[in-house]
Amino acid sequence: MDLRRTLVFRLALSFAGLIVVFGAIWVHELREDTLAEQVAASRLVELMQAGEGLDAQDRVVQLLAQGGLRHVTVTLLQAGEAAPPAPGAAWPSLLGLAASPVTDHRIALGDRVLLIRPDPSSELQEKLGPSIQLLAMLLVFCAACLGMTWLAVHRALSPVKELEAGLLRLERGEPTAGLPRFQLREFAAIAAVMDRVAINLNRAHEGQRRLTQQLMEVQDKERRDLAAELHDEFGQSLTAISASAAYIEHHARSADPAVVVECAREIGNESRRISDHVRQMLSSLRPYGIEDSGMRETLSELVAAWRTRLPDRRIESRIDTLPPLPAAAGLALYRSLQEALTNWVRHSGADTVNVECLDQGSVIRLRVADNGRGTARQLLDQAGGGLLGLRERLTMLGGSFAIEDVPNGGIVLTAYVPVVEKEMQ
Repeated sequence: MDLRRTLVFRLALSFAGLIVVFGAIWVHELREDTLAEQVAASRLVELMQAGEGLDAQDRVVQLLAQGGLRHVTVTLLQAGEAAPPAPGAAWPSLLGLAASPVTDHRIALGDRVLLIRPDPSSELQEKLGPSIQLLAMLLVFCAACLGMTWLAVHRALSPVKELEAGLLRLERGEPTAGLPRFQLREFAAIAAVMDRVAINLNRAHEGQRRLTQQLMEVQDKERRDLAAELHDEFGQSLTAISASAAYIEHHARSADPAVVVECAREIGNESRRISDHVRQMLSSLRPYGIEDSGMRETLSELVAAWRTRLPDRRIESRIDTLPPLPAAAGLALYRSLQEALTNWVRHSGADTVNVECLDQGSVIRLRVADNGRGTARQLLDQAGGGLLGLRERLTMLGGSFAIEDVPNGGIVLTAYVPVVEKEMQ
């Protein structure tokens, strides 16, 4: 049902009922007034006809005693007696009727005279009563209309309390709003939106929980991997350097010069290997060039590294010359491309990926599309710490992140990174 139609229908039904009631009252009053008018006219005719015959005065006196006349005053005077003055009522004066000529009608009844005079105050009194009654009915009608309107609106808006309670439940962190089924279409639509909001909030809370857990796992794994790297790679190299240096220290005077040279060469080789390994580890932890104008070269190096590791797959790329970026924005752009290529290799099953990184003025748009068999829904439902962390990173910068399906198969990841760093509140 529609709220507007419901309110109009209820109010129209209420008004129709009131009109029927007041119409019945008006018909009753009209009937009573008509009957009274007929009785008064009949009495006046009887009074005028009573003036014939010997007992005319007695019949006139009896009829005058019965009353029931309207709009006229009838007085029985003695012959030669002056007519009494007309009563000075206020209403005729206010309406301009006092100055109107009043014609007295006299009928001779033997030695007496029957004086018939129009009475405007009587007519005004009769009109005043129905007018007051009509005004009272109008006031009652208005009060009834207001009461019925309030009742109709109150009943129509009663689901608002349920909606408020549902919002409070969501605010307390409950999984659902727990709303009943509404008959009105507007409130049913609001309830459906609240249900979707509840679902999205639950997904967001679950994603946040998974992100926190996965970030902790990633942090522990990185620490373990770093400890293993330091132990396995650096430990062996440092041991070899230490052994060669000890040999030179103890046998420098008596050792064969060729052996000393070989030891020195071994120390140099191990030092260079440690230096290269340190550079590689630092690059994976925080790429070089993301805080200056070398962002294009840094991204190109990342693409080239994947080409070298995957010679049987094709990577097409177009990377514009990018402006200098804040450190956080540059790192977010680098991690976006890194995560997109990682998902392409691990999950898509595609043999081709297209990388575009374009300068659009206020933002940098990164678009990575593949021709694999994966879908955006599957990737979002199975989102790991990388995607969840990337979304949070871009959101904090004022950017955005989206994964969509490609019409001909595959998925496309689009990230917008603002050029100007967002001020943190």
